[in-house]
Parts: sequence; structure tokens; C-alpha cells
Amino acid sequence: MPEWSSLHNSRTGDIVSVREPCVLALEDGVYKISDDQYILADAFLDEGNEKHRLVSVYWASSEPGFRRAYSMDIENDDLAVRPPPTELLPVGADGTYGQIKNALAAGSYMECASYRVMTDGAFVHKSLEHASATYYFRLPEILSDELPFAIVWKCR
Repeated sequence: MPEWSSLHNSRTGDIVSVREPCVLALEDGVYKISDDQYILADAFLDEGNEKHRLVSVYWASSEPGFRRAYSMDIENDDLAVRPPPTELLPVGADGTYGQIKNALAAGSYMECASYRVMTDGAFVHKSLEHASATYYFRLPEILSDELPFAIVWKCR
């Protein structure tokens, strides 16, 4: 399992290996690299060899949690809750909605909610987003002590 400190410092476009024995392809361009680490990578040809460029890194409390954040699959979510890695949190935040929002308030951020508008209108998640990351939360209500179930780190 890669350390979060190394994944945290990854950049969009970095070449990544998706052919390791521990890497599981979930769908086209989506790879599970450990129990709580996922990457999005684009394939390209380099002198006839397929390689992959990193797009972003996800942390999720579980694979069903990842699928909820990435694919809006709320029906199969296992509702797992785990503290997120500190490397992916804003400085001074303890990992809760309230602390993350307060830490992001010093800069520019967006608070929003996602729904499956085209199918059934079901609530999927609320999120706090800024330039480096998006933090996903399951409950439609704003609870200051809620932990994120997934985080997408936007490799810059």
C-alpha cells in the first residue's frame, strides 16, 4: 500500500503502474490500489506500449463508499465510517465536517449537494470542495461532527 504522503504529492500526468499484482481494475480508468486507496488514470500509447497517466487519487472508507462518491451508487453503500488520513485534510482540521469547513473558510471553497437528477432525484452526498480536494459526506443534514466517507485529492 502506498503511503498517503507519497500519493498526496503525486501530480496529474505522473506515469503510474496499474499492472502491479495488488492493483485491481474496477472499471475503465478506475483502479483500487489498497483497501482505502483508489486512482483514476488515463491510458495512452508511448512507442507502442500502453502506459497510464494519473488523474486523481481517492481515499474512501470502503469500496462501496468509493462507488457512492464516484458512481452515485447509493443502494450498495455499506455506510462504513473511518477517520480519513491526516495528509488529505486541511491544516488544522480534525477530519469532521465542521473542522474541514472552518479550515477551508480561510480561502475559496464550495459547499454543495449532489442528487441523481436524471433518474430518481435521490440524495447522493454533500461535499466541501476547494482547489486541492473534495470531501464527501453521506448525510443530507449538516452535522459538524460528521466524518467524510470519501475524499478525492486533485493531483495538481
